[in-house]
Amino acid sequence: MKKNQPAKPKQNRHESENIDIMHPKLWMLFAAGIVLFGSLMVHPSSQAAVQPAENWERLAYTALQDEYEGAALNDYHYIGRTQVNKDQTKDVFRVTVKEGSTRFPAHAEIYFHPVTGHLISINVFRL
Repeated sequence: MKKNQPAKPKQNRHESENIDIMHPKLWMLFAAGIVLFGSLMVHPSSQAAVQPAENWERLAYTALQDEYEGAALNDYHYIGRTQVNKDQTKDVFRVTVKEGSTRFPAHAEIYFHPVTGHLISINVFRL
């Protein structure tokens, strides 16, 4: 300690802290962290809503092959998605079936739970 300067009085810990929790920059940093954390949290129902049709495409095609064994399947494409109720969503796939000289359209409907994504049923039928 220098001789000409008086000794500083001893301060309590809370008076000597440089970090004040009410500081605006710290609150902004805290709020940004909360927003970032919230954006990383994904609700299961929003995940299922974004669930792509490709998840069910192979299953639908296999069901059509099993139903029309030995037939040629052409023009296979995705028709669309329908929310049947809160517990079921339906994806529909269409194909043109050629058995011998006969051609006809057929559908495969895949029913699944919109939140869990679990398969409920597969329906294949001739149009």
